[in-house]
Amino acid sequence: MEFLLSVLVLLVLTSAAVAGLSAAPWLPTKPSQRRHLLDNLFVLPTARIIDLGCGDGSVLFALAQKYPKVTCVGYDISLLPLFIAWARKVIGGRKYKNVHIHFGNLFTAKVASFDIVIVFLLSKCYPKLQKKLTAELAPNARVVMEAWPLEGIAPIEKIQSPGLLPVYIYTAKSFRE
Repeated sequence: MEFLLSVLVLLVLTSAAVAGLSAAPWLPTKPSQRRHLLDNLFVLPTARIIDLGCGDGSVLFALAQKYPKVTCVGYDISLLPLFIAWARKVIGGRKYKNVHIHFGNLFTAKVASFDIVIVFLLSKCYPKLQKKLTAELAPNARVVMEAWPLEGIAPIEKIQSPGLLPVYIYTAKSFRE
């Protein structure tokens, strides 16, 4: 039993280290930041939303509650927040039937069929992410980035409130100009 627990702890720590080194360590989104995003993000009732580096899925679950007909998909490689997201989905039952959480590398997740791509990561991964988004975004897709803007691409909107991180909104067209 002790051996299994040690292996589990090692897996969780290793996945957290890989996530932190490749894109961002897990930092749960503050409720006020989530509300700020939800209050300012226009979402069509049947939108398909993907969160690259979703952590515990808090943004996806909040979107699913506000927009019960949207499809919310999240990817992360850090096991602890994923376990929390999976547990929350199970506990929420039918309330979260439109939320799908996946273990996987955000750089290999396919984004072409999504209307909104959410990215709350460190800017160090932006060059690699920018290439991916440029190649894969659907023509009418929007990209929502928290904290840091993309270098060399002008957002169509910057949402900022005192005491909260800024949110930058881009369109697929922004990536191709």
